[in-house]
Amino acid sequence: MLGDSRTHGPDLRRAVQGYYDALDADDMESVLEFFSGDVLYQRPGYQRMVGIDDVRRYYEQGRLIAPGRHVLRTLVVEGNNVAAHGEYEGDLKEGGRRTVGFAAFFVFDGNGRAAEHTTYFFTPSV
Repeated sequence: MLGDSRTHGPDLRRAVQGYYDALDADDMESVLEFFSGDVLYQRPGYQRMVGIDDVRRYYEQGRLIAPGRHVLRTLVVEGNNVAAHGEYEGDLKEGGRRTVGFAAFFVFDGNGRAAEHTTYFFTPSV
């Protein structure tokens, strides 16, 4: 499912795909350009990240996975909101290979940059 293609302004579907492509290529400058400067970034198990410096620190120091491959199965666009569902497959920085499903939610600002990003992973936790 590709979502609503009748959007005006930035192509948010393409922006989200570009974000995951940049992650997979380990292109941190493009990853960081995807976000607004005051982005709110949330992931279970991590402190809330507020601002691009927190996000940069996470990607440079806190991220547990090495660059791998994100396969998007579903992208739904509604206004400035995008929901993505897919799988990550790649290596852990501490060793071992991992395939895990994820769901991610983005809210974009008026400049076409992600102002909010929340990701959930399909792993046992409760």
